[in-house]
Amino acid sequence: MGASLPVPLDGARRILLIKPSALGDVVHALPVAATLKRRYPSIPLDWLVEEEAADIVRGHPAVAEVVVSGRKRWVRQLGSPGRVPATLAEIRAFAARLGGGRYDAVLDLQGLLKSALYLLATRAPVRVGFAAAREGASLALTHRVVSPPPPVHAVDRYLALAAAVDASQAVREFTIALTPADEAAAQMLLAPLPRPRVVLHPAARWRTKLWLPERWRALSAALSQEGWGVILTGGAGDVRLAAELMAGLTPPPLSLVGRVGLKGLTAVLRQADLMITVDSGPMHIAAAVGTPVLALFGPTDPRRTGPLGPGRVLRRDIPCSPCLARHCRIPEEYRCMRELELEEVLRGARGLVGTAQAARRPGARGG
Repeated sequence: MGASLPVPLDGARRILLIKPSALGDVVHALPVAATLKRRYPSIPLDWLVEEEAADIVRGHPAVAEVVVSGRKRWVRQLGSPGRVPATLAEIRAFAARLGGGRYDAVLDLQGLLKSALYLLATRAPVRVGFAAAREGASLALTHRVVSPPPPVHAVDRYLALAAAVDASQAVREFTIALTPADEAAAQMLLAPLPRPRVVLHPAARWRTKLWLPERWRALSAALSQEGWGVILTGGAGDVRLAAELMAGLTPPPLSLVGRVGLKGLTAVLRQADLMITVDSGPMHIAAAVGTPVLALFGPTDPRRTGPLGPGRVLRRDIPCSPCLARHCRIPEEYRCMRELELEEVLRGARGLVGTAQAARRPGARGG
C-alpha cells in the first residue's frame, strides 16, 4: 500500500494541496488547509483549484498561493484551431509552475486521472492520496491512504489525508474570505427585502436532485405572502429555470441568478436567515458561513455530503435512496424528490427561521 504512514513533513520547503473541483468538494476540503497549517505553520501551503471554484480558496489565511488550473477552458479552446498555440503555451507555463522541484509534498484529495496528472507534474518526492482513487490515480502516489469505512462524511474522509502526513489534530474551520466590499455589495442587494430573508436554490447538475419547478414557484409565493424576503440564486446556466420559476409570481423573488460570483453569493448567504436548496455546492457555502439550511435530498446520501451546520435535511426513506445515480432507475421516476411535499418544506422553513432570527444580533452577520 505504499510507504509507511504517517509521514511527517517537517522538512518540507513547500506543500501542495490538490482539490480542483467540484464546488461543494472544495468547501469540504477547507478544514484540511486549516489542519495542515496548524501542524506546519512555517511551511507555505499552496492549493491547486480549477477556475470555477477558485474564489472559494482565494484569501484563505492558511493558503500561501492559489494555483489556478484552466482545464475546462483549455479543453474548449483546443477545439478552436486559432487558439491552439496560445492555449498550449498556457498549459506549458502551468506545468512548469508545478514542476521544477517547487514542492516537496503533495496531497491529492481528488483521486482522479486529472489530479494524478497534476500530481505527476510536480515531481514531488512525497505524493499522498487515497488507495481507492479512481481512473488509476493511485499509481501516481508514493503513499496510499485507506479511506475511513463508509458511511463517512466527505470532510472526515479528506481529513484522513491530513492525518496521514502527521496532521491529526483536525481544525474544522470552513473559512471563505470576504472583503468589506463583498459584504457591502451584498447588503446593497438585499436592502429592499424584508426579514426574514430566505434564499431559494433550485439548481443542481444532476437531474435526479431536482425538486418540481411548480413546487418551487408555490414555495416562493407562500413565503412572500407571509412577508418573507425571497431571493433566488443560481449560475449563468440556470437563467431559463429561474424564468420558469418566477413566471406569474407577484411579487417576484429577487433573482440573483447569473448575477453574482462566488464571493458575492457567499456574502449574500452570510446575510440570509435561511437557505432552502437541493443538494448543491451553494448549500455547502451556506453551511460554511453558518446560515441555517433546509436541504432537500433524494439520490445522494446526507451522511456523506449533507450540510454541516445548523439546519435540517428532508428526504424520503425509500428502498432505492440513496442511489447516488444521475439518472433515475425506477419506473416511478424521481420518486424520492417528488414525494417531498410543499407543506413539509414550509413547516421546515418556519421552524428553522425562528432559530436564525434568535441567533441574529445587530451587526452580527450584516445588516
